[in-house]
Amino acid sequence: MSPLPWPLALERYSQSHPQEVLRVEVESEGETDLVLIYRGYSSSLRRPTPADPEVAVIPPQARFLQLERLSAPYHPERSQVLALYQTWEELKAWLAQEGIPIAE
Repeated sequence: MSPLPWPLALERYSQSHPQEVLRVEVESEGETDLVLIYRGYSSSLRRPTPADPEVAVIPPQARFLQLERLSAPYHPERSQVLALYQTWEELKAWLAQEGIPIAE
C-alpha cells in the first residue's frame, strides 16, 4: 500500500473496523475542529460537513491534536474509549502497526 495523507489513512482504517468510531481533534486555519470518522466517512461536529464525500473534511495540512478510538455506535455521553493518541508520533506508530503508511 502506498503512503496516504494522514486524514485518508484514518478513513481507510475505519473502513475495515466498523466496530470503531474515530474522534479526531485537529487545528486548521487557526481554528480547532472535532471530526468523527466511521466506516470511511468523516463528519465535522463543529463546522458544516461537505455534502460530497470526496471533499476532505480534514485538510491534509491540518495539525493533528488528538485521536480517540471509540467503540461503535457513537454516544456522546457514553463513549467507551478503546485507545487515545495524543502525539503525532503515537498516531504514526499506531497506523504503521495497522499496516497503513502515512505520507509526510
